[in-house]
Amino acid sequence: MSRITLTILVLLGLSACRRAPIEALLPEAIGVPPSLQADSASAKYRMVRLDSAQQRRLQVQVVPVRHERATYTVSIPGEVYPAPGLMAQVSTPIEGRVAHLNVHEGEPVRRGQVLLELESLAFAELISDFLQAQAEEAYLARQVARLRQLVTEQLTPQSTLDQTEADYLRAQARRQAAEVRLRALGVTPEVARALGQQERPLLPLRAPIDGYVDQHQVELGQAVSANQTLMTIVDPSRVHIRGFLAPDDALGLQPGDSVRLVLQVPDSLTLGARVHTINPALDPENRAVVVNILASTHQGWPRPGQNVRLWIRLRTPRPVYVVPLAALTYDGQQAIVFVQQAPDTYEVRPVTVWRTDAAQALLLDGVREGERVVVHPVFSLKALMRYSEFAEE
Repeated sequence: MSRITLTILVLLGLSACRRAPIEALLPEAIGVPPSLQADSASAKYRMVRLDSAQQRRLQVQVVPVRHERATYTVSIPGEVYPAPGLMAQVSTPIEGRVAHLNVHEGEPVRRGQVLLELESLAFAELISDFLQAQAEEAYLARQVARLRQLVTEQLTPQSTLDQTEADYLRAQARRQAAEVRLRALGVTPEVARALGQQERPLLPLRAPIDGYVDQHQVELGQAVSANQTLMTIVDPSRVHIRGFLAPDDALGLQPGDSVRLVLQVPDSLTLGARVHTINPALDPENRAVVVNILASTHQGWPRPGQNVRLWIRLRTPRPVYVVPLAALTYDGQQAIVFVQQAPDTYEVRPVTVWRTDAAQALLLDGVREGERVVVHPVFSLKALMRYSEFAEE
């Protein structure tokens, strides 16, 4: 056998070996029906071309690209706190000992309800000072009235009346000062006079708001100092929620925008609320914009201390290209859409995605307004694109 003939046989053998792997990937071999076979010649242009049978079977659906300032939904974490004005700390205004304890943690209370009573020597002295000042003021008031009559009848010198009137003014000032100290403890003059009739005057501490006892930090018989916090009362009818929003998204948010709180378990409870304020600076811990939301609760949810998910509707700061989320797919790490060029031809178009939500994709480039993108069946067109690439290798 000549050297030329041997060389030809070797080359034919190698060619057969190279064809075997590609033939194994043909549609018939891997079960791809003929209707999904792509035009190999169009693959190098990143095109997918359908024949008439494929068009009938796939029933491709397209929608036009919109270019607009779009609205989109984001889900962000939130922390629940008591609403402003609906949480109160009960602290003792004076040192003493807890003589009566009427409520405990978790119990509901009404505004003005007596929570506990303190036995306090300092309080008893304030009661005594007030009663003495009041009695002295009343006595001197009668003296002034009597001396004025005597001065009129010229039975008493004017200097005596002047001295008594000065004493009366001082007594009145002492009574007013004692009354102010009692009012600082939440005790009116009427209550002070009633307590003065008791053997052991006890200082009542009352609930400043409706709500329930959230934290209980005192026990019966415990000695307490002035300004010591005894318990916390929370009104659960409204809450303050701090949501943490990405700085880029905060550009499209304004006070008054609507928010949804969704409880997935147990019964998909949904609450509506509105953005109250937006903090101008980033939260140093989360590096996010803090969104403050005031919301009414329902069936006790949400409660202070819980973490929640917030769904906020935002608007893009500038126009973007909007396509349905179903139109978007990925070629490796690259986002792509299929743009219709003709009734049977679709271009594989790489795009830059700015954001997606449950219904749509917002694109920065890669498409033009009015172009028609495929929303069904995107997976089949992607399979045809892949087949064309394999067929060319």
